[in-house]
Amino acid sequence: MEPIGLEEVLNWTGGTLIKFNGAREIIFKQISTDSRKDCRNSLFIALKGKNFDGHRFVSDAVKSAALAAMVEEPLPDNIPQIIVKNSIKALGDLAKNYKRKFCCVFIGITGSDGKTTTKEMSAHLLASMFNVCSNQGNFNNEIGLPLSIFNISKQTEIGIFELGMNGPGQLRYLGNVLQPDIAVITSIGYGHLGFFNNRAALAHAKAEILENLSIDGFGIFNRDNDFQNILKQKGVFLKTVGFGPLCNFRGFITSYNTDSFNLQVNGWENVNFRINSWNGAIAYPALFSLFIAEYFGIPKSHLPSLVNNFVLINGRGKMRIVDGVKIFDESYNANPGSLKTALRYFALQKAKRKIVVIGAMGELGKWSRFYHKKLGDMIQKLDFDFVFTIGEDACIISKLVKKKGMHFDNLQEMTEYISGFVKAGDAVLVKGSRMNNLDLLVEHLVEKTGIK
Repeated sequence: MEPIGLEEVLNWTGGTLIKFNGAREIIFKQISTDSRKDCRNSLFIALKGKNFDGHRFVSDAVKSAALAAMVEEPLPDNIPQIIVKNSIKALGDLAKNYKRKFCCVFIGITGSDGKTTTKEMSAHLLASMFNVCSNQGNFNNEIGLPLSIFNISKQTEIGIFELGMNGPGQLRYLGNVLQPDIAVITSIGYGHLGFFNNRAALAHAKAEILENLSIDGFGIFNRDNDFQNILKQKGVFLKTVGFGPLCNFRGFITSYNTDSFNLQVNGWENVNFRINSWNGAIAYPALFSLFIAEYFGIPKSHLPSLVNNFVLINGRGKMRIVDGVKIFDESYNANPGSLKTALRYFALQKAKRKIVVIGAMGELGKWSRFYHKKLGDMIQKLDFDFVFTIGEDACIISKLVKKKGMHFDNLQEMTEYISGFVKAGDAVLVKGSRMNNLDLLVEHLVEKTGIK
C-alpha cells in the first residue's frame, strides 16, 4: 500500500474527526481490520456486521500501535477516531478513491463457475510482461475486495480482481468500488440460485458488474451460456468467448487425457495449449485468460509454455497422487453445473475403484432437493463404485445409488471411515459446497497417505 493522509481519509469517507489534539498530518502506511496483526502506522477500521463487531478490538489495535481508528460511534480509547455511519461502506469508499491515485488498468471477474481460476491464470499470464496485483484466495466480497485494492502500488500496471456475490445488488456495489475497465462474466449457472426466483433473475444480478465500467471499457461474456440478451440491456460493448460458432474468441478441445487436455484457438495456427487438468471445465478459464493475455499484447509464442506452467490451487481441481491413490480435490465449492461437469470428467478416469465424495450443494433454496435428485440420477448412470455423501440434501444422492452409497451426518466420522476405506488403485473425487469443510477431509487423506 502507498501512504495516504488523514485529510484524504476524511475527504473520501465524509467522516468526522474526534479526540484529536495534534497536527492533521498523520500518514497511514496500512489499513488494518484485524487487531491480532501488526497495526503499526495503520488506520484501524472497526468493521461491524451481523455476526462481528470490530469496535470490541479497538483497544487491542491501540496497543498494537494503530495511529487512528475508524468507528461508527465514539469510544473511550485514547486515539484519534474518525466517525462514519457505516464502517464497511467507508472501507469501500476508501478503496474506491485510493485506486484513483494510480494509472493502471482494472479487470473485474465474476461468474457462477471458474472465476477464481480465471483470475489466477490471467494474472499468471499477464505477470510475464506486467506488474500485476490481484486479490488472494477468496477476498472477493465487500470487505475482501477493498482490502485487496490497497495492495496496489505505484509499480502496479494491471489490477485483476475477483468479485463474488450471493444476492442482488452486491455486484453493483463491488463494481462501483472497483470501476473496472474490463468486466468478465465467466458463466451464469446455478450458484446462489436460492437467493433468486430463477436463473434469469440471477443473470440480471450478474449483469450489475457492467453498470460501472469505465467510459471506454467493455465486457467479456461466456457465449455458450444463455442470457446474452439480458447483458446487452446494459448498453455496453460485449466480446464473447466460448466453444460455439458465434463466439468472437473460439476454442476447441482437440484431445483429452486423464490428467490433461489440448486446447486450440480459432485462427491461431500452429499454436497448441496443453492444459494440466483432468477437468475439462478448466478450458473456459483458459480461454478467458488467453483472450485477456492476447488483448494486452502477450506474444502468442510465449503463451503455450506459460499455460503449461500454470498450477491449479488447492480445492479447485488439483490432483494429488501417491502410493497408487489419486485424490481429485474440488473441495472448495460446488453447484449443480460445476458438479455435473466434474462428475462427467471424473468418470473418464482409469482406476480400480472410482469413489465419489459429495457434500451438499448450498444456497439453492427451494431448488435444493430438485438439483440433488437430478445429480443423483446422473451418478446412477455413470456407475461409480462408491458414493459417500454429507449434508442434509446430499443424502438424496446416496439413497438413489442404494448399496453403493453411504451418507454421513458428521465430518469426523466420514473422514475416519474413508481414510480406512481407500487403497492403492483408487481414484477419489471430493467436491461439495464450502459449508461442508471437505478440504479438511482432503488434508487428512493427504497426511494419511503421504500425498503431496
